[in-house]
Amino acid sequence: MPSKNKQKSILVLDDDKNLLDALATMLERCDFDVSCANNAKCGIEMVKKKTYDFVLVDYRMPENDGIWFMKNAKLGKKTKAVLMTAYANRDVINRMFDLGACGYVIKPFDQDDIIRHLDFYAK
Repeated sequence: MPSKNKQKSILVLDDDKNLLDALATMLERCDFDVSCANNAKCGIEMVKKKTYDFVLVDYRMPENDGIWFMKNAKLGKKTKAVLMTAYANRDVINRMFDLGACGYVIKPFDQDDIIRHLDFYAK
């Protein structure tokens, strides 16, 4: 039986290489088509070339943060942006929502947490 996630593409944007690798492995096991970017500028270039179903956006990154990414990315109308952060700051969360994010997940999270969030936001 095919997975319900097959054909769903996701961009993971985080400056932590270990987290990128772990998330890519986890999401690929769940049949997502995963791309990774380790900085906001690279993420901008990637969304210019491809439309993603989801973009998981870290808030704190060197040079340009997740808010900068959301202000400058031209996400497709069907792309769901989800903030990933270890810093649960109401102002940051509200700014991300104002810029189009549909939700957030607090680090650290496990596979069940992230899949539950993605399933919820996919509705």
